[in-house]
Amino acid sequence: MLMLNRLPVNWLNRPYIDLGDFNIGAFHLYGIEFNYRNLVSEKPISTGPFQHNVQVNLPPSFRDSLLRETGLLQYQVKNPLELSTELRTERWHKLCEYLTHYQELPTVMKFRVISLLKGLCLDEAVLEYVPEMSASEIAQDPILAALAFSRSMCSLMINLDSGTVQNLSELELIANYAPSGTQTKFGAALQLVVQYAKTFRNLAQAEYWREIATQELKNLKSSLDEFTYTRLLSIYYRAVVFVPLIKNDQQQVIQEMDLSESYGNRLILIASNDNEKIVADENLNIVFESRTKEALWLGDIDLAEERSQKLTQMDKLDPRYRLELGEIYIKQGKIAAAAQMYRSAARLGPPGTEIAWFMAGQCHEQLGEIDIACDCYLAAIQMDSLAISAVERLNLLAPRLGDLALTQWSNIRLSELREQQEIIANQPTTSYIPEASSELKKAAEKIMV
Repeated sequence: MLMLNRLPVNWLNRPYIDLGDFNIGAFHLYGIEFNYRNLVSEKPISTGPFQHNVQVNLPPSFRDSLLRETGLLQYQVKNPLELSTELRTERWHKLCEYLTHYQELPTVMKFRVISLLKGLCLDEAVLEYVPEMSASEIAQDPILAALAFSRSMCSLMINLDSGTVQNLSELELIANYAPSGTQTKFGAALQLVVQYAKTFRNLAQAEYWREIATQELKNLKSSLDEFTYTRLLSIYYRAVVFVPLIKNDQQQVIQEMDLSESYGNRLILIASNDNEKIVADENLNIVFESRTKEALWLGDIDLAEERSQKLTQMDKLDPRYRLELGEIYIKQGKIAAAAQMYRSAARLGPPGTEIAWFMAGQCHEQLGEIDIACDCYLAAIQMDSLAISAVERLNLLAPRLGDLALTQWSNIRLSELREQQEIIANQPTTSYIPEASSELKKAAEKIMV
């Protein structure tokens, strides 16, 4: 077990690896801790997507990247029961006990188990344990509806890059048939607003589901305490803002994001315990992430920088916000600041480590620091062996450094990767294309060298 703490990235993300104790980390790590405590607690638990927990669940690719980058591939499992006994912590053993007897568990305990699997980025295991449900099953039991919602969200996570309208069929079933006045019905309707607006640019459907979500929020009010209702209001306005966004209605976008932030600030004030304070802080953090994107959409780059800088202070250990700030610095021409921000993101590990190193290399290359740029590209390749963009840059820079070995290696590796690309291009569209490599291609377009 000593090897699990040999690198800062391992130590920071230990809960994702083996359910080890939470030390310190980004907000999303609290989700695992809260879900585990809920699983082993005898206290009643509220069900639905907005129980007092953090909102962010990372996709399965995050855990894959974490284990690949740290060399802990022995922990790479789709189901916790697959992990070797000698690698299991006490907490992992406990989870396995619940999974072994999953079919015998009360429905509420099944929901707790599934929430933990989802938090661990084991989305395929969720689909394995939670079957698709009929309208009658969803309608008869709020907890079954909550389980169905967890399944649908995991399905969306797994298919992030291949979204089709058909992928929303489970969500629509839940939004239509889940008992009224439940957070599950409200959450499903909100997700449909976001998906139809953001992914499919379908204004009519987004407006329709916004109306459903608005009514469900009214139905929920009388049954919720002030903290929960205030949180839902902040989440609501941050989601439904996609409707005026499609319409290009800048004034309404600003008004609704102001409301989301206002309720988020109110939530901070009324949080009454440590759990609620973490949940409130994370919610406001997500609001500012959206407000940063809002400022970019409005074309106010200075406001975007201000908000993005605040994000990196609110959650100092999440590299995603540093990647975003680095991109903003590039837009402003602050290349040295961008290079520093990307390097700091890379030190924190996934998600996006290989992108952080690649973009740091782009920045140093533009600054004329060719040797540092090469080091960054090599680091990107260590994170993702299929990173053809990084190999292409090395292939151009190595001769300028007079590095004969690096030049010859990059020639060979570049030929191999291009051959692989041709094979992939000739395969059916359902073929797997490595995510990290395609992301580097996108990153390469952000800066001209």
